Parts: sequence; C-alpha cells; structure tokens
Amino acid sequence: MSPEKSAQELPLVSVICRSMGHPELSHALQSINAQNYPNLEIVLVDASGKGLGDVSAYCATVKLALVADGKPHRRAAAANAGLDAASGEFLLLLDDDDWIAPAHISNLVRCLQSQSTIKAAYSNTQKTDAAGTPVDYVFGMAYDPVLLRRDNYIPIHAMLFHRSLLQAQCRFDTAFDIYEDWDFWLQLNQHTEFAHVDAITAFYREGGESGTASHDPQSRYNNDSLLGRGRAAIFNKWLPRWSGAQLNQLIGSLDQSQTLEQLATQLHDVRVNLDTANSAQQALAAANAQLQGELDRANLNLKDKDQHIENLQLHAARQSRHIVELTAALQGIHASLSWKIMGPLRRTYRLLRSLFSKGSDLDP
Repeated sequence: MSPEKSAQELPLVSVICRSMGHPELSHALQSINAQNYPNLEIVLVDASGKGLGDVSAYCATVKLALVADGKPHRRAAAANAGLDAASGEFLLLLDDDDWIAPAHISNLVRCLQSQSTIKAAYSNTQKTDAAGTPVDYVFGMAYDPVLLRRDNYIPIHAMLFHRSLLQAQCRFDTAFDIYEDWDFWLQLNQHTEFAHVDAITAFYREGGESGTASHDPQSRYNNDSLLGRGRAAIFNKWLPRWSGAQLNQLIGSLDQSQTLEQLATQLHDVRVNLDTANSAQQALAAANAQLQGELDRANLNLKDKDQHIENLQLHAARQSRHIVELTAALQGIHASLSWKIMGPLRRTYRLLRSLFSKGSDLDP
C-alpha cells in the first residue's frame, strides 16, 4: 500500500458491524472512524430489529450503510446480510462490543497486498474484561491449519479477507448459533492460507454475545454444555469433509505421547538429581558431625588450657604475695635496733675474713 495513493486509489474496505444495540456500539464505531486507512465504509446491521438510533456522530468521516428490516436476526444471518450489502474489495466483521486500533486495517491491507496468493490476514487480539481493561491473555497464535480444525483461535474482527472468497461460495452457516465464525474460517481456509500479522491491533471484550467465552476451558469438551454442543456441531459438519490425511494430522496434534515421554525423562532426571542431592546432603551431614566432634574436642582442650593458665596465675599470685612478705620481713630486720648495733661487728668480721683469706694465699 503506497502512501502516495489517494483514498480513491486504495481498495475499499467494508467493515460489517452486527449490532444488538449494545451501549458499546459507539466505541466500536469510533474505533472504525479513527482508522488511519482512508478508504472505508461501515455496513451497520441492526440484528436486534429494534432500531439503533442516530449513530452518525460516531462515524462522521466514514461512509455509513445501514442494514435494517425491522426483524431480529441471529448472528450468522446478520453477518450474511452485511456481506450482501458490502461493496468493498476487502471485508472485516466487527461486533458492536469489540473495537480495533487505528492501524488495524492498514496493517492487514498492507500484508495482503504484499502477498500474491494469500487472501486473508489476521492480527493479534487483546482480551479485556467487560469494562475494556486488558486481562492477561492475547489471541496471538501463528497460522496453523491443523490447529484451526481443532479450535477457533482467531476472533472474528481480527481477520480481513478478500471479496473473491465470497465468490467461492463462502457464507456464514445459519445452522450455527455459536462458532459461526470458526465455521466461516474453515470455509475460507479451503481456498486460501492465512497470513498472521504479529501485532495487537484488535480488542475482544469478554462476556459478549458470541457465547464462546468461558472461565472453564474444559467445558468445551462437555457435551452437556453450550460450548460442547457447539463444537460437536462443527465436527459433525466438517469431519465427513476432511480427508484421512487431514484427520491424521488432527489426531497427531492431540497426541501427547512425545510430551509425556519428555516429561517422564525430565522426572527421571529430577529424581536422579534429588538422589544425588540427598547423598550429598548425607555426606555433608557426616562431615558436619565430624567437624562438630573435632570442634567439641578442641573446646575441651581449650578449656583444659584455660584451667592450667588459671592455676598458673593463682600460683604466680601466691609467689608474688610471698615475695612481698619476705621483702617486708627483710625491711623490718634492716630497720631493727639489733641490726644497727651489730653493724660494726659485721663489718669487723668481714674485714678479718678478708685478711685471713689473703694470708692463706701467701703461704708457700
């Protein structure tokens, strides 16, 4: 899609909006009006049959075609009425409680114009709660025709498709009250592969009229539930049309034996690692017990050393006290009267001893 082309040179895109008169219709129409792709028309189908009021203010820059006969129409019939009234080379369906980002249509047109054989392209879709706040889920599966036979993973407003697919007799099957879009994708897929634009440009509000929203995914396989009956109706229609090769691929997509083998191998590895960890833990416990024993012995030895040091300190204290006592006694002797009186006699004794010692040294 060249940016130099005028709006009239670009292919017309018809956005078919089936409406039951929900208050969110204004948001849906405003999101179409805000598209950065300039050549659009809105085909608004009054599926309620009760009138939709004046909605022109919500799509002032886009051509609006109203389809209304005053009668209520179920989802598939309303979609077909929109297809019949649409003039565009490309078509997109948008329910009145969902919306699209400004680049949604331009991205999809650009994708299809870059392909030579693919006639349908879809984007990623963000799931939101009833208030429009995003929740933690995105419809973003890559194209897989086998998966498409098993589940519908493409919300209806995510897909843009070429008018030539209608000429191949693709229509919404009015036998379906839910999953009519899944059946329609299966029809399209008979004539073209799908291109996947990996960008979130569509928004799906849960709790809408499609009836396919459920908080319990397993309810899809309960034949007593609405979803279970809807899936059974799809398979009743399509199983006779699928070849043995297609059925084999479908069954293969359900075969979890390889995954189970991988899980078993991973479980075995976990058990081996756990046993190794337990052995290591036991060895560590034994080493820890040995170290604790050595530490206890070292603590006892240290305690003995501390007691020995304490005994030495007590002995040293006693010796110090004895020295003090002896020093005090000696000082007392030196200070006594008798010691002083005997002083001259001691000196005379030392002198005579010295003289006698010298005389003995002179003897031949």
